[in-house]
Amino acid sequence: MLLAALDLDGTLVDQAAAAREWTVEFVSRWDLPRDAAAGVAPMLTARGPKDAAFDRLVETWSLPVSGPDLLSAYRRRMPQLVHCTNADKDALRRLRAAGWRIGVVTNGSVENQLGKIRATGLSDLVDGWVISEQAGVRKPDPVIFEMLAECVGSSLEGWMLGDSLDHDVAGGAAAGLSTAWITSAPVADARPAAGAPAPGASAPTITAPTVADAVTRILACAGEPEYR
Repeated sequence: MLLAALDLDGTLVDQAAAAREWTVEFVSRWDLPRDAAAGVAPMLTARGPKDAAFDRLVETWSLPVSGPDLLSAYRRRMPQLVHCTNADKDALRRLRAAGWRIGVVTNGSVENQLGKIRATGLSDLVDGWVISEQAGVRKPDPVIFEMLAECVGSSLEGWMLGDSLDHDVAGGAAAGLSTAWITSAPVADARPAAGAPAPGASAPTITAPTVADAVTRILACAGEPEYR
């Protein structure tokens, strides 16, 4: 069976929008100056571990809470703020109806990422997932894609869909998958304003604004040898 591997944040869910909403709540909760939000949001949307960012928030605003406790509260809240569009959910159903195995491969903590997968209903639409914290390996390492294929019961043949050229496109290509670069999310690695990969960046097989658009193209060309 062909594999459809999908990134989570910035691909299936709008992590940036959820982070902005959390930021508004955070500023209100601690009665911070309104312009504080401008400095908080970039910390939350930056890729990579968030521990240091929350330590900085506590230090900057002299909050009566620890960085780890604030981070834990953030992780509990985020699954309630993210959403997956109906169009993208329908795209996953079309993939499944066409006989594909579908999996989510995401960097992050189990608590946060699994919470999002379940809260959005993605857990009912995919065949499995691999989360870096539990896997002990992160994208773009090809090993995490191999783990996903084993998890969902497919061969390592198919597509990787994601918004990061560095993590999703480069990692998927290294694992032998065709790749779809999802460009509509506000935050994506190495995305220049013109909408083309930056010099030296991994070139995706196709570029699409949303998962739904990418799936339409993938299913249309699934029988063509160059896309297998």
